[in-house]
Amino acid sequence: MIYRTRFLAVSVLWVAAVTAVLVVGALTLRDRLPDPIASHWSFSGAPNDSMSVTGFLVFLLVGWLAVGVGALWNGARGWRLRRTRAATSAILAAAGVFVVGLGALTAWVNLDAVEWRQAGSLSWQVVPMLAAAGIAGRVGWFACNRGPDEEQDLASGSELALKAGERAVWLSSMSSQVLRVGGVVVLLVSVVTFIFQTWQVALAPLLAGAACLAISSARVQVDERGVRVAFGPQRWPARRIRLAQIEGARVETRRALEVGGWGYRVLPSSTAIMMRSGECLVLRLTSGRDFYISVDHAERGAELVNALITESSAL
Repeated sequence: MIYRTRFLAVSVLWVAAVTAVLVVGALTLRDRLPDPIASHWSFSGAPNDSMSVTGFLVFLLVGWLAVGVGALWNGARGWRLRRTRAATSAILAAAGVFVVGLGALTAWVNLDAVEWRQAGSLSWQVVPMLAAAGIAGRVGWFACNRGPDEEQDLASGSELALKAGERAVWLSSMSSQVLRVGGVVVLLVSVVTFIFQTWQVALAPLLAGAACLAISSARVQVDERGVRVAFGPQRWPARRIRLAQIEGARVETRRALEVGGWGYRVLPSSTAIMMRSGECLVLRLTSGRDFYISVDHAERGAELVNALITESSAL
């Protein structure tokens, strides 16, 4: 209970601190800002739209509090799980730095301008702000990815009985109709764009379509080295998870949207390779994250992973 109180207290204080920074910053600089202020910029960096100072502050506060309260609610419900605490901390840290950075950049380029059209340029400055938010999220994750955790039924099934010296390998293939169709559609868009526009404009959909087709199928292999997922007929790129990184395996049924969508998805508390909704091999990693792989006959793969972990622990 003390751990829960400490975790929730720090989270609430962070939400309150970011809110206070936004409000105090706006009040402090109010006299040095035009009203309305520049609130939107073109690709060239020139301001092309405006908003009142109060309206912009309300926009930041509503967005921040929606994220903050949602993260707090999720953290309060699942505080016993280390991955939930880490995810909550990562979201709060990244979102807090992002919203403060956005407010600071907007105030900076508008500072002492007579009217919003005379505000400064804003383009590349967004990149370091986004990088800072990403770093903050990573720090938040590591800060709370520790402490006690609730026991989980990692195996949720039987374990293969391997004889001494016996080696086993499990292979399974999977494909995604969604990614295949999506890749073809995007490639067609690139062809049409090439006809009516320049090749530079068509390059982005061409690369996106090729990427969709390249990862529309995959092969999963489980052996004594761990779990390897190789994409496409070329078996590249590939993601390998060493056996030492895995605490256990289980099987779950998931919809693609529950883990972020189709393809390779990274969320604060999990990573997923989803070709379709349905049966998934779920690897519980030593870092506290879950790794979802949508694959047929996942139970056999989970049984072998757990057997290999047991065998490795006995050595």
